[in-house]
Amino acid sequence: MYSRIKRIENAHEDGIWSVAWSKRGNRIVTGSVDDTIKVWSGDTLEETRLLEGHQLGVLSVDISPDGTTAVSTSLDSQIRFWDLVHHTKTEERTIEAGPVEAWTGAYSPDGRHVATGTHMGNINIWSTEDRKKERTLETRGKFIMSVAYSPNGLLLACGAENGAVHVFDVPTGRLLHSLQGHSMCVRTMTFSPDSALLLTGSDDKRINVYDVHHANCLSSLAGHQSWVLSLSFSPDTAHFASGSSDKLAKIWDVKARQCIHTFNDHDDQVWGVAYSDDGTRLATVSEDRSMNVYQTG
Repeated sequence: MYSRIKRIENAHEDGIWSVAWSKRGNRIVTGSVDDTIKVWSGDTLEETRLLEGHQLGVLSVDISPDGTTAVSTSLDSQIRFWDLVHHTKTEERTIEAGPVEAWTGAYSPDGRHVATGTHMGNINIWSTEDRKKERTLETRGKFIMSVAYSPNGLLLACGAENGAVHVFDVPTGRLLHSLQGHSMCVRTMTFSPDSALLLTGSDDKRINVYDVHHANCLSSLAGHQSWVLSLSFSPDTAHFASGSSDKLAKIWDVKARQCIHTFNDHDDQVWGVAYSDDGTRLATVSEDRSMNVYQTG
């Protein structure tokens, strides 16, 4: 069932820190420390575009729900929007967020906003239409390293460098829950497709599974030997993937709460994992500059 379809050596000129797979249009987008973003065909797995503009390494990439636009955050403090359909320059579609005001970015499910974490422990909410900051959600905590919207658009979660996990109500901006369970930096998180579960990955080597509505930790999963850097839920909610500094990517069974497969093809830490929209493929990217694509269903 699990097999490698393709390995793209030197997909970038430096480590690849982020990957996203579109829900529409079947595109893969990767962001690298080499300051560039690349677009790949999800069908042929060939590079289709090179996007340049950032002055420093790209921290995160995400793709709008309609698959037409990508957003990127970078060490240069810019948030950039990229047209994935028309080959047009998007210089005017850049937000100067300010130093460490946009660490990682995530699209809202309606595509109208992008949320970014800040070093002050806040989440900034930006309008994708006029590219202005609409509001700031405060945790009164530490550096926000990861953010995630629930697919139903009602919740926004964030993970901090001290292990704290906060969940906000999107319509009101109210802090609903502060979830306990991690002892170190939370670098990645993702909601289940039905918005019921929240997965978090931490430098404490664990993946926590939270019941969002009851604010309790259902399970704390061990298996990686180092920091957990990336998580992605399969569209059918049955499985999820993880990537780690231990150079491994793993597939987990959600109900059984256990690892059912391990990929060991990378030579360095696995910064990103992303499922295709139909759940039959998984892309992984690494500090080793490569991208692997696997058959998963």
